[in-house]
Amino acid sequence: MADEARLRVEGGFAHFPGRARDHAVALDDLDPPVRAQLCTLAEAADFFGCAAPDEAPRPDARTYTLGLTLGERTRELRVAEPIRDPALAELVSTVRRLGEGQG
Repeated sequence: MADEARLRVEGGFAHFPGRARDHAVALDDLDPPVRAQLCTLAEAADFFGCAAPDEAPRPDARTYTLGLTLGERTRELRVAEPIRDPALAELVSTVRRLGEGQG
């Protein structure tokens, strides 16, 4: 499987389920500095080793399902707003921005 970042955004104020969109970014298509930044953010957030947050989403809060495949490692993690870990919040924001730029 190719290295990839995936993000699904659900919920939020005035959420319309039919408008939910998945973003997928092939990391091989990114400029090397952008790819390195994404990998650094994943490491800073301990994405592949951290425990999944055990918090129920608040009403009208967005829920993010972030998936990463880097080499032999792959994981999907579901987090709700507010994302308390700044490194994880920045990782989600970066993948979202990259995915929207390709859409």
